[in-house]
Amino acid sequence: MATAAVTKVETRAERETRLDREAEEVFRLKFQGHTDVEIRRQTGMTRDALARRLERARRNLGESTSNDVRTDLERSLDDVIQRTYSLLDEAETVSEKAQLLRVITDTAAKKARLLGVEAPNKLVHSMEQEWGSDDAH
Repeated sequence: MATAAVTKVETRAERETRLDREAEEVFRLKFQGHTDVEIRRQTGMTRDALARRLERARRNLGESTSNDVRTDLERSLDDVIQRTYSLLDEAETVSEKAQLLRVITDTAAKKARLLGVEAPNKLVHSMEQEWGSDDAH
């Protein structure tokens, strides 16, 4: 006697409940200070799915404020800087290192603007000059 495999189809209510649970879990991890990369590794979510769950959590919790958006952007910029520093360790040429340092500097400047703390242009210019002169050696 052959048994037929029965696949249970998730109802709309079950789906909404599951998405709410996932959103709460992601929000809890974010609140504990985990990076997007760490959360994605732990949950297996894509970048887009993670963003949707965070938005859902804020909507559910009534906390969709500009501070939340700023915090999310700040963490994303921190992730970029962190990943770029790890690539810097693997860079082989001065040109590669200079390019990665420009990414770090540009990202740090974006973070400063986000936080309302503009980095003095003179400092950025002197860093560019220093790295520009290293390219010639």
